[in-house]
Amino acid sequence: MIKLKDIAEKTGVSISVVSRTLNPKPDKNAFVSDRLRKKITKAAKELGYQRNRMAEFLQRGKNVALGVFIPEAPNRLVADLMFGISRKAAELKFPLEFHFGMTYVEYRKFIDTVSVSNSGIITYPSGFSLDKDINRTIRDYVDNGGHVVVLNTYEALDVPVILIDDFHGGRIAAEHLLGRNCRTYLASSRYGKRTEGFVETIKKNGARCILFDDDTFESVLKKVLDKKNMPVGVFATYDVLAMKIMAFLQNNSVNIGKDVLLMGYDDLFTVGYLNPPLTTIHQPFKELGELSVVKIVNMIDGKNEISEKILPSLVKRATA
Repeated sequence: MIKLKDIAEKTGVSISVVSRTLNPKPDKNAFVSDRLRKKITKAAKELGYQRNRMAEFLQRGKNVALGVFIPEAPNRLVADLMFGISRKAAELKFPLEFHFGMTYVEYRKFIDTVSVSNSGIITYPSGFSLDKDINRTIRDYVDNGGHVVVLNTYEALDVPVILIDDFHGGRIAAEHLLGRNCRTYLASSRYGKRTEGFVETIKKNGARCILFDDDTFESVLKKVLDKKNMPVGVFATYDVLAMKIMAFLQNNSVNIGKDVLLMGYDDLFTVGYLNPPLTTIHQPFKELGELSVVKIVNMIDGKNEISEKILPSLVKRATA
């Protein structure tokens, strides 16, 4: 393992100068000229020097591991998120502590545990709201030098938030169905931003949209299909619902892809193998995970980070 001593010998400066140069949070009074800084960083790179983050954090009384909370959901989205986080963390030499859960109680336990000593927190509070107590704990953690990145929430938190732009996803779903010249448009009302993006785009193009929920889609679809005003464009705001709608349509001998153009949202692994394969909106959870690690490590190294949106994309298959 290359040590600071090796770099000092190569560059002809003291170990303390090398340490100040390579420290991402140097003492403001510890001046190193640009010429010397370039010389030292070049030598460090040539020698293959890697920071000992474990030692750095132990000196500060911190756990180098990043605490990560993600939903306990066995699907492609969570798998991609874990893969993205793990791959980027390994690349940047940060260990991880994964915590899983779907309830407020589980999330509360996670926050109370990791906010004591972990170097940073990546958190995806799915399916419940963050109350004042949790927000206060997060705020106290940040005020005491901690770093937090929150994933996929529209709640107002004074920390960087990375989210997949569901409004944009709804919009591109609408644009695709409009391009197929549907005569009637239906959309699920679940997952508000996706529905908002879809409905707004449909209305801007002079058409109207009928909303349905998980419990009423069969009756709404039946009424629309009875009018024989084809083709009908249907936007299910998540793939599982799209699969239920597909089963209903097939049981009623409806020609999917011709009489009804069906779109989902998520791009779960199984939907590409349905018969017919489902047109859907892909959520880039792998990229979400990678970006979250980049941001949290930048923050740990003293850089400023801001909130950011990632755009989903259309995956064209046979149903629309």
